Amino acid sequence: HILAEKESGRSQGLPSLVIAPTSVVMNWQREIVKFTESLEVLVLQGQRRHEQFGKMAKADVVLSSYALIHRDLERFSSQSFHMVVLDEAQYIKNPQAQVSVAVKQLRSNHRLCLSGTPVENHLGELWSLMSFLMPELLGPQESFNETYRNPIEKSQNRSAKESLQARVGPLVMRRTKQEVAKELPPKTEIVHTVK
Repeated sequence: HILAEKESGRSQGLPSLVIAPTSVVMNWQREIVKFTESLEVLVLQGQRRHEQFGKMAKADVVLSSYALIHRDLERFSSQSFHMVVLDEAQYIKNPQAQVSVAVKQLRSNHRLCLSGTPVENHLGELWSLMSFLMPELLGPQESFNETYRNPIEKSQNRSAKESLQARVGPLVMRRTKQEVAKELPPKTEIVHTVK
């Protein structure tokens, strides 16, 4: 998608920022190189990352982690992005957390949330993701709680649930394990003996 945006000219020369858990940032880099050799990738991780911030504007894709985004917010917020992608977006499920506050301050034309578990505990987590993705869609947190969360969670209000589903449904691509399993390679097992 990022490559298509670049090739069509829609990205207007702006980089896209992908924020992921620290453990998968390098996987993002490998996958980008594997599938789209023409994209210029900049990884901003590690102690020497500050030396690389000047290269952001020339990159097609900038990769960083949730652990660093609020620490480096001043530098990231000085750059406009075509798209900000949150991988494992449930990292911003708490709207008061530093990382949630930080990502909402990033300037971008488009935003995308990728998550296998968008709501684990309560509908407030959905509100937090949507307040990043489309801030006006569900309104302020207090009115969301009054209109949707409390009626659905406390009273199992069917009308409120259907109304919320109608609002967010067109924005959510939901796939079951059975659908995803068809696309995965065969399971590989490696046994390591620990002495």
